[in-house]
Amino acid sequence: MTVAALALAAALMVGPRPPRRRLGPELPPRQGRRAVVIGACVVAATTILVLAPIAASAAAAVVVASIALRRRRSRARARRTDEAAALQAALGILVGELRVGAHPVVAFERAAAEVEGTVADSLRAVAARARLGADVSAGLHSAATQSTVPQYWERLSATWLLAQTRGLAIVALIRAAEQDVVERERFAAGVTAGMAGARATATILAGLPVLGVGLGHLIGAQPLRFLLSGGVGGWCLVIGVTLACVGLWWSDRITDRVLG
Repeated sequence: MTVAALALAAALMVGPRPPRRRLGPELPPRQGRRAVVIGACVVAATTILVLAPIAASAAAAVVVASIALRRRRSRARARRTDEAAALQAALGILVGELRVGAHPVVAFERAAAEVEGTVADSLRAVAARARLGADVSAGLHSAATQSTVPQYWERLSATWLLAQTRGLAIVALIRAAEQDVVERERFAAGVTAGMAGARATATILAGLPVLGVGLGHLIGAQPLRFLLSGGVGGWCLVIGVTLACVGLWWSDRITDRVLG
């Protein structure tokens, strides 16, 4: 029964999309696909909890939580990388506009028009504040509170404040801030590439117990029957899965510290 429920969930995940003509309002493609996946996962999880032993259900819950946590961290890193790249492009445009004598409001608006995402929204907010006569440095500082790279926005805020209070050339300061962002991201990319081997090794080591279970079946030991039978086998399953997931979490934490 559990295998059948999992097969049904997989079929729902890869099945064709529903027809566009329907009585109710149509969901966007991404939202509709996400709703189908979530519904299939809920059905599969409910079936496992009802039919599977308690130990197997607990182990499955630990695995699902670990996968969700790793996906969340991966998405956060991807968002940070995308925002840093967009900020680099925006700073390049901002420097070019200020160098030819454009007004800061116009420079921020043109830079916002060339990028997307949170960087564009933040630059438009800063331009609106500047158009109303508010402090640009304060606008850059407020943008840091909603960013995945707040240190870059804080540095831009300090740079703009320094140019206002000391009378320094804003173009040279923004250019220096842009070079700082570029060099930091280049270093981070190098570190990320260097840590890819460590991440892959940790994932392989966490999957070795599954290989051991497969080898046990090949020699006729039937380890799954022992692990899913409850009692001592169930405790071994829960403890083993928990230790493997904790090991993955700990390795991710170490690599995240290295990446800063």
